[in-house]
Amino acid sequence: MLVRIERFPGTRSLVNELFDFERDIDSMFGRFLGTTARPAVRTYPALDVAEHENETVVVAEVPGLNKKDIKISVLDGVLTISGIRKERVLPEKSSWVRNEVGTGEFSRSIRLPHEVNTSSISAEMENGVLRIVLPKAEAAKPREISIR
Repeated sequence: MLVRIERFPGTRSLVNELFDFERDIDSMFGRFLGTTARPAVRTYPALDVAEHENETVVVAEVPGLNKKDIKISVLDGVLTISGIRKERVLPEKSSWVRNEVGTGEFSRSIRLPHEVNTSSISAEMENGVLRIVLPKAEAAKPREISIR
């Protein structure tokens, strides 16, 4: 949207015409293409990934899910978090006023920045936040090399 600037009274009509033109274009394209202001598309679940000296920690937001609804796997250096968000059923004679929470199956995969000791991976979930700790394999850990 244009910003209204009225420093010079003589340009007021030109500025108003530009605002009207912009409004008309938004209106026209909004009818054909849907609203011009679209909500941001998010990948689910949202992830934070932090690499530390001996491990990588992945934190995933999974509100409303139980542990049994989520599967975690690591294969060929790729971490996959998958599961299902069950559809909520409304009581009889009820209808949605707004229903924005997605339901159904989901899967999110990321390539890990190092080899992982798969026998030591741990995961915990609290208050809709899943925390996965992926220890580095010995070959991936930094080591000091002495000079002869």
